[in-house]
Amino acid sequence: MDWVHFKYEYDPEFTSILYIPKKAPAGFFDNYGSKSNSLKLYVRGVLINEEFEDLMPRYLNFIKGVVFSDDLPLNVNRENIQEAIKLDLMSIMLVRKALDELIYKMAIGEHDDHFSE
Repeated sequence: MDWVHFKYEYDPEFTSILYIPKKAPAGFFDNYGSKSNSLKLYVRGVLINEEFEDLMPRYLNFIKGVVFSDDLPLNVNRENIQEAIKLDLMSIMLVRKALDELIYKMAIGEHDDHFSE
């Protein structure tokens, strides 16, 4: 359907690329409760986590993407980084951008047969 590239230049500073598919992936509605590997988080070029479900809520698991940041610490283990307030702010901005793009596409009439199997 579309892709969104944006750079958030406040605290935390990050860049992301989000891909919104035209149709839901096979088995999307059957795997709602499972972990998602839809977003990958990179800090200073190092992959931190492939299954980072805290950045995007489960109802947006169909959106794929990559998030790059230089503001998050590298030496913190994965459990501690999930509790960081910067990740909450990143999540809010990612969800806002994804929903804004979906609403925009639906408003201009490009929603025919989206997410139908």
